[in-house]
Amino acid sequence: MDIKISGHEFEYDVTGMSLLFFPGESVVFNNRSKNPVRLFSHLRKVGEEYCAKAIFRYNGKTFTCSKKATGADKESLLAAVKYSIYQVFHRATGITPPWGILTGIKPTGIYQRILDEKGAAETRRFLLDEYCMQPEKIPLLHQICMVMKEVQTDSKREASLYVAIPFCPSRCSYCSFISVAAEKSNRLIENYLQCLEKEIAEKCAVLKKHNLSIKSVYVGGGTPGILTEEQIEQLLTAVLKNIAQPLSEFTFELGRPDTVTEGKLRVLKKCGVTRVCINTQTTNDAVLEAVGRRHTRAQYFDAVSLTKELGFDSINTDLIAGLPGESEESFAHSLEDVLRAGVDNITIHTLSIKRSSRLHGDGIYFDPANDHVQRMLDRAYNTLLCKGYVPYYMYRQKNTVSNGENIGFSKPDKICAYNLYMMEDLHTVAACGAGASSKIISSDNGRIERVINMKYPYEYINENEKIAINTRKFDQKLEESL
Repeated sequence: MDIKISGHEFEYDVTGMSLLFFPGESVVFNNRSKNPVRLFSHLRKVGEEYCAKAIFRYNGKTFTCSKKATGADKESLLAAVKYSIYQVFHRATGITPPWGILTGIKPTGIYQRILDEKGAAETRRFLLDEYCMQPEKIPLLHQICMVMKEVQTDSKREASLYVAIPFCPSRCSYCSFISVAAEKSNRLIENYLQCLEKEIAEKCAVLKKHNLSIKSVYVGGGTPGILTEEQIEQLLTAVLKNIAQPLSEFTFELGRPDTVTEGKLRVLKKCGVTRVCINTQTTNDAVLEAVGRRHTRAQYFDAVSLTKELGFDSINTDLIAGLPGESEESFAHSLEDVLRAGVDNITIHTLSIKRSSRLHGDGIYFDPANDHVQRMLDRAYNTLLCKGYVPYYMYRQKNTVSNGENIGFSKPDKICAYNLYMMEDLHTVAACGAGASSKIISSDNGRIERVINMKYPYEYINENEKIAINTRKFDQKLEESL
């Protein structure tokens, strides 16, 4: 698609809007080709007001839309530009993205700001009329923001610790995350853990230096459950010896059900883990096999049952809507299975097609007119709400099927605080390991600074000085933020 813009520099956001309606297409700006699919986006001042205009040529027809900005600030100007583009794309294709002109990953922040300024009724009107959001999304945003208000955190004196285990038993067809399957990298894991323990000690020392207490720890992946009992105990002991105060929440993401054993669970229990994640993604055995997950529905039930017997405070399960071969009915059955298993946290993800995943080349996943996945999501949300679960955090990703989102649901007294701290930027997160991204939240204005580690485990192991540099950056940015 060729795009010409004038009067503004919102190329990134215009690209995001274009990919909502034409996912997988290449976008070229200010090219002089004669491509029949061409968008013109203009912003100009008329008197004391600004007006955005979009002109779209598609299938031999021309579509136009003009929109006055509600103000002269950058956010209002951007909204007008995106609105005009949304309307011409919508008229040309008949496609209605559920989040309207919102292309960012965290709609809750925008909702909360508008709610504080305008009140509930005017916020609803504003989102429907100005942001083109579909009405069924607004109650979800409202519920999540109400839960956020109940979570108390002293952002100046509190932090969380994230520990990354970027290994899996095998690589799923939809995943681009891991670099090496764990079955080929046992020696790599041992070396990785040694470097990881060193970074944990150094990052925790920085938090202590700045008088930040660690509220929660989250060990995520990948699939941390691929570690042996001895490796798990070694890692968690290293974490605990660097934390002075008791933890209010300690999460270990075991991951695939086939990695769960009684021995590993007993080690987790001994080390004070309170919350466990067992992520089946679907309970349809045919779909599991098709995407390369080497476990079964029966193994999921066994893993959850064993975990419940050992008395952990909370169990989470992830499901993914839109996996290859998963029908609406099949996804509904998967959710029924998870509810029957009795877990108190259920995260509903939408399939996201990553560039380096095996599914990326299959064009069927990039058809925004196919809204069967959105129907999966809506049905799941209604079921969970009726069963007494509350939505408490949300984020979005690029290249999701049907422009869907990811939402965490929980029983009201089992909300995962770390997920809120991390997803809603409530306080600093010190992140350790390959690909881990530390997040420093300014106590004055909420500004976010990030320090990101190298992506691949072998880089992480072989470039110790870069890890040390990142720790020093983390220390410096924390100093500046407090």
